Amino acid sequence: MSRLTFSSKFLAACCLTALSGCAMDASEQDATEAAAQADAVGQVQGELDYNPGSGWSLAWSDEFEGGSLNTGNWTTLNSDHDPVTNNCNFGTGEIEYPRTQNVSVSGGKLIIKAERTAPTSVSDTKCGAHQRTLFSGRLHTKGKVEKRYGKIVASIKVPSGYGMWPAFWTLGANVQQVGWPSSGEIDILEWHSNEPTWMKSANHWYNGGQADWGTGQSGGYNLADSFHTYEVEWDAGMMVFRLDGRYAGTTFYHNETEFQQNHYLILNLAMGGNWYGFPAAGSIALTQGQPKTMEVEWVRWYQKGGGTTPPPTGTTVANASFESGLSNWTTWTPNGTAGAAISETYNGAHSGSYHLTHWSNSPFETWTYQVKTGLANGNYKVRAWVRKGGNFPIARLQGKTSGTAAPVFTTLGTYGNWTQVETPAINVTGGYLEFGFHTQATTADGANFIHMDDVEVVKI
Repeated sequence: MSRLTFSSKFLAACCLTALSGCAMDASEQDATEAAAQADAVGQVQGELDYNPGSGWSLAWSDEFEGGSLNTGNWTTLNSDHDPVTNNCNFGTGEIEYPRTQNVSVSGGKLIIKAERTAPTSVSDTKCGAHQRTLFSGRLHTKGKVEKRYGKIVASIKVPSGYGMWPAFWTLGANVQQVGWPSSGEIDILEWHSNEPTWMKSANHWYNGGQADWGTGQSGGYNLADSFHTYEVEWDAGMMVFRLDGRYAGTTFYHNETEFQQNHYLILNLAMGGNWYGFPAAGSIALTQGQPKTMEVEWVRWYQKGGGTTPPPTGTTVANASFESGLSNWTTWTPNGTAGAAISETYNGAHSGSYHLTHWSNSPFETWTYQVKTGLANGNYKVRAWVRKGGNFPIARLQGKTSGTAAPVFTTLGTYGNWTQVETPAINVTGGYLEFGFHTQATTADGANFIHMDDVEVVKI
């Protein structure tokens, strides 16, 4: 929850990664439609499961069992004043008043209730007396659960409606000593009613003043009123955000001390505030007697190693970093433009000296791939490091379980720095996996380029 009107810069960053229309063959169109159908089913299913992948162990979780909040994990706010950050209205001009009674646990879920009431007088020693009509909930793990690095993930259902501002985020554990933004802040999920399909994420820190970075991703479906998983994978040098297990937006590369220390977790359902342009309480889409809820099935914090989770099961990729030119790789093209795929040293590599590039000053379409056979049955992911600029109707890291199968792919965004991306899970049943990069540029634009390096195939 940033302390400034961040939306203009933030939305501009998000627009860079918005999915563009793609020219698809019939099999790819079918795959896309099937995925959309699967998403629709996912929105009405029961509790969401989650697999952190190989090499991760569960360090802490709250599954919200029983009939009351675990106060060994959480502290609820019952005031307009946050004693941790020492401010009123939380620095964002929010117009809800948090109360402990608006936070409950039942049915295996944490429930944060937003409600409109008749004008009610509230008062605290820090923020004074006010008449309020909007009430909600806010809770945090300060002094109870504080950790550094890992995968932080939750299954959350956010409420729809203008003015709703649900958030899942962290603050540096030293915030009481150094203040904000010197503590650092990681916004895993923020949701805005004007763009209901978007998961929005951000970071804030101090660099001679307030410094901000934002990203996000449209899932292609309304995130409100159904459960989805929201996560950040955080280490000493970068953060990767994911929506429903899929890479969201761009990677945040960092070396700031704010993100090298323990953080604690915060869940809250705000209303109005600076992100909505400071609307009046009466304009918030909340009817008296008809509360809305932000619901959380579970919150989990995974960390690398330290448990019984087995190490990654890797499959050797020949010439994975293109140090031997394009040996072991094949480039297919429908229009004689295979020459757009080259191994080169231009602008540096993620590792070694060389990387794969798809580039031409003329329109092109190329599919550079490698084939593995004899694989054990199971789910696999393809991972690679990518830089990309320009506009492409098709730009994908993908895998196929036969030469004619529909591809399983992730659409590549715009990455100014080397960024690791991965496909969704690919179910291999016949031992065959064809994997690589499919790109298409329909205009003669030399600014269109994709650099690719360090390809991995991992069994999950």
